[in-house]
Amino acid sequence: MTSSDHIPDYPVTSVGFEARYPGPSEEEMTDEQKKIRDAIVATRKRTGLSGPFGPWLAVPAIAEPAQALGRACRYGTSLSFKESELVILLTGAKTKSHAEFDIHVGEALRAGWSLDFIQAIPRDDEFSLQKVKSVLVPMLEDEREKAIALFTAELVDSYTVSDETYETTKKVMGGKDSVLVEIVSISGYYTYVAYTLNVFRIPSASGPASSAGKRKREDDEGKA
Repeated sequence: MTSSDHIPDYPVTSVGFEARYPGPSEEEMTDEQKKIRDAIVATRKRTGLSGPFGPWLAVPAIAEPAQALGRACRYGTSLSFKESELVILLTGAKTKSHAEFDIHVGEALRAGWSLDFIQAIPRDDEFSLQKVKSVLVPMLEDEREKAIALFTAELVDSYTVSDETYETTKKVMGGKDSVLVEIVSISGYYTYVAYTLNVFRIPSASGPASSAGKRKREDDEGKA
């Protein structure tokens, strides 16, 4: 086993409620929906239609490209797994998506983030660019991670970034505008995921936490 297989239990907040709309039932699905469902499940054998995929499946013309975009944002960029998880957690924190945040805590721990760092991320109404600057950035040593944190925090907090932030981040990323496209795309996609989870009240993919309010590492495979 690698060290990433040994992650601590962590508190979750996206439990104790039922989905408003989990998506069409088996009986309601058209042949087209079943085909898309099968394609999603084939790549998500442990989690199936967890997360946003159930509601999206109600509209096949949305579900199919959304799945493809998510796969590209998660696995097809130049960002490391650790860097991507930083973008996702900041996005989930700002959008008040407890399900998205809970799901990706496990992934962030596997990617190399410490639980102390994750728990220091300001969330919900406490989130602000200033808090990210004052609390999170001092905890980072890697210049790319600092730049990504500041760029993402400014983006989700103000819906754009300043010229200074753009140019500074671009310089740290080796002068590549394409990396900024990737950061914006990951944050944008996971904002869409967050809106879906929030509106349809989708709980964490793995269901209830243990009696101690902790998520076991075996149970948090529900990656959106």
